[in-house]
Amino acid sequence: MSLPTHHAFTHPTVTLFAAVLTLTTTAPAAGFIDIHPAGAASYNSYATGISAGGLIAVGYSNLADILGTACTFDGTGLHDLGLGVGSSATGVSANGSIIVGTQSVGGLDQAFKLSGGMITLLGDFGGGTSNALAISGNGQVIVGHSFDGTAEVAFKWTSGAGMVAITPAPTSLYQDAHATGVSHDGGVIVGWMNNDYGQIRAFRTSGISLEQLPGQPAQDTYALAVSANGKVIVGGAFDGAGYYYAFKYTDALGFVSIGSIGGGGDAEAHAVNADGSVIVGWSVTSPSASQHHAFKYQDGVMTDLGTLTGGTTSNATGVSADGKVIVGTSTVTGGYTHAFVYANDSMLDANEWMRSINGANSVVSMASSLASQPMEGAHHRSLMSYDRMGKQSAAWATGDFGMSTRQSDSHVTAGEVGASTTCGNIIAGLAAGHGSLNQDLIYGGSAQVAGNYILGEIDARLPGQHGILSAVVVVGSWQANTYRGYATGSGTQFSIGSTRLTSECLRLRYDGPALRRMNHWSVSPFVSWSVTRIKADAFVETGGSFPAYFDALAHTSQEARLGLTMKYLLGADTTLHLAGEWIHRFDPTTATLTGNDILHGALPFSAAGLPVTGDQARLGVDVDHLLTADTLLNFSVYAAGFGQSPNLSMALSIRRAF
Repeated sequence: MSLPTHHAFTHPTVTLFAAVLTLTTTAPAAGFIDIHPAGAASYNSYATGISAGGLIAVGYSNLADILGTACTFDGTGLHDLGLGVGSSATGVSANGSIIVGTQSVGGLDQAFKLSGGMITLLGDFGGGTSNALAISGNGQVIVGHSFDGTAEVAFKWTSGAGMVAITPAPTSLYQDAHATGVSHDGGVIVGWMNNDYGQIRAFRTSGISLEQLPGQPAQDTYALAVSANGKVIVGGAFDGAGYYYAFKYTDALGFVSIGSIGGGGDAEAHAVNADGSVIVGWSVTSPSASQHHAFKYQDGVMTDLGTLTGGTTSNATGVSADGKVIVGTSTVTGGYTHAFVYANDSMLDANEWMRSINGANSVVSMASSLASQPMEGAHHRSLMSYDRMGKQSAAWATGDFGMSTRQSDSHVTAGEVGASTTCGNIIAGLAAGHGSLNQDLIYGGSAQVAGNYILGEIDARLPGQHGILSAVVVVGSWQANTYRGYATGSGTQFSIGSTRLTSECLRLRYDGPALRRMNHWSVSPFVSWSVTRIKADAFVETGGSFPAYFDALAHTSQEARLGLTMKYLLGADTTLHLAGEWIHRFDPTTATLTGNDILHGALPFSAAGLPVTGDQARLGVDVDHLLTADTLLNFSVYAAGFGQSPNLSMALSIRRAF
């Protein structure tokens, strides 16, 4: 059987082998998380190694070029290391401060070390190429291979000695050698070599003398990683039946097959944690399967880690010192490859993780709907349009209701009390209110936003009965509580969060003069422009497998409205208003959500806001009815098409003139 393609070390589009991870540190509770940047689904990314604490993963992506560029994945996102196309990061020191890999220089591969922002090229053995594959946990020893003009030579690099060839013992013959793993202190180096007998042999060295591991199977054997303490070596080997199996090697037990996911078929171990108790890699899911899945081997049990959403294959390439955080690659829907972090016995795609609280379901969008409700309801008209009943001042109490069932499933209620006074052709009013919004989220989640607001309005009638200019300002303070659901490989999980928001809304409106048509009918055009600014504090969720930390954010939305109001006198005490308006929204998307998974910081996200509906129509009816000579009852109901305004808005107010 031919060797699986995972051994093509220098090919930029296959997964590279992980560096050995060291230093036992406490990593948070462990899921399979897509750490590929949101919004870049049509590109590939690969994680190839991870720091001891599980907080920094390294690899490469082709977001910038099809050949790929070296990058890191950490709690703030994916970062291009600036090494150009054709580069890849393959190893990282225990504390994450030193990264190694391969950079294209003049079209040739060159091993590099990146530390403190400084790039150091490690050189080569005269053949023009070299590849760094791993770094010791203490950051002092780098290993890999370099072409000397005749063969690939394994190397050990230190700052003092530079690149030194790992040469065979006098009794060993070889053609090519690759150093693939190194212990925490740099004292044990492992790899594989081609010997003169046409065999591939695993080797181990405590210096620079290449020694074959004893007791190897008759077929080819590849050592790919070593534990931080230097005692456990892992890799892949062929058995007598032609299967390629994952192995664990110790001096006490020699070569031991750790099995496969499906009880037979190919498997390969890529990385091992600090004490050798957790081994990760890939395995076919059954003896006849063509797809392979990432696995975690611990306490004699091999666990299938599955794939990201829509994927068919995955591969684990690195593991933290304590074995709780695993990185690798997985295909996704569409056949693209994404880097992943496994941290809770389940698979989770970053876009799915945020889908239940993005777009119209984000706390900012919900607060915007709540803050705008008074202007959709009781204040959709100017104060001057209400009958003052011959008095200079008035007081009112209103109740608003809004319902949305298309872009979101929410119900809004608001109530306020206020008063106004008239001075010549100007009316000024001030009101205080309370509002709340309840919204259902997908996966069985829910959210509530509630708080108080202050509303002020000034209307001015233009000279010569040429219309009314009005300005409305609404300032609110809100508290949002979310019970966010998301799907994982182990079922639906829920995380709970709470944050404070503030809102500032301004509406400028012009109502044109009434154009009388016949009898009791009149028509007036109007136009308005409004801006809403919402600010949300940063907050942290609790509970569930993947609670998130959300960064503070602010979003500004703007809209314009153009419409007509038809007024009809039904009788001496009752007036009917029919209105229609066209709404245009100027901001193209909702707010972008940013933050990370607070359990281990390995899932930074920047979920782009979802598109908003640019244009929306709204129709409604108002009825004004005089209960007494100085008491006015108003009822309105409005329906809107698909868009941000509620499908249905209703308002009831009672106004007393004095």
